[in-house]
Amino acid sequence: MIFNSLYLVYVLLAVILVFVAAIGFLRVLFATIYAKGNSKDTVLLNLMEQAGIPNWQTLQQKSGVSSTVIWLLRDGEGASVKLSELKDVANALLLPLGAFLKKLDLIE
Repeated sequence: MIFNSLYLVYVLLAVILVFVAAIGFLRVLFATIYAKGNSKDTVLLNLMEQAGIPNWQTLQQKSGVSSTVIWLLRDGEGASVKLSELKDVANALLLPLGAFLKKLDLIE
């Protein structure tokens, strides 16, 4: 009986230790990711400022695209976004599609 109780305590301590380690790892990982920033944040923030868009949420709302699309653009993954969604974001930023694609280095 004592062996089973002691075993249960050790298992619970091990589970807690694993959770604490996982949380610590994720905190370090996210801190590293956010410290580097996104590759196209500066470009997009400048365009947003010119269009009078104060934040990412407003850009998302004005363009009507998902937050995933905004993150893809911020990460420099615009090639993964549908052309219609790129056009919606360009319209929200008051830019012609071609100019927007050049700013994101999607065309030459």
